[in-house]
Amino acid sequence: MRPWIPLLAFLVLLVLLGWLGYEGYSRLLAAEGRVAALEARLAAQEEALKALAERVGQLEEEVFQAPAPPLALPAPPEASGAPAWPYAVGVVAAALLLYLLLRFLRGEGRKPAPPPEETQSAPPKTPEEARMEEEGAPPPPPSRDERREG
Repeated sequence: MRPWIPLLAFLVLLVLLGWLGYEGYSRLLAAEGRVAALEARLAAQEEALKALAERVGQLEEEVFQAPAPPLALPAPPEASGAPAWPYAVGVVAAALLLYLLLRFLRGEGRKPAPPPEETQSAPPKTPEEARMEEEGAPPPPPSRDERREG
């Protein structure tokens, strides 16, 4: 190995460390400058807040020293004489239309009468079976006689 290579590597390392030190120092100076600017801005804001607090104090003194009328409830607004009958007519009309719509949707007015043959062939139901079918229960199974006829 040549004797001058370690010396050259040491010099490169020394220059690199010097350059990094200079960069660190310049960044430190820049950070100190920003800190100084922020401190100056903070001091200016403190002064502005102090002046504002003094002004608010003066205004409070003026407000509390000024005579004020006694506290009272505000006067209620006058009621306008709007008629109520249009609302009542609208409610009745809406209820009538809703009733007719529901009646139409259920098909209450169009139920065809069952043929007389079906009404005669069906066995008479007990009141209990009729009530169960009205509540949604399935019809009872046909008896043996009905199965033979059908």
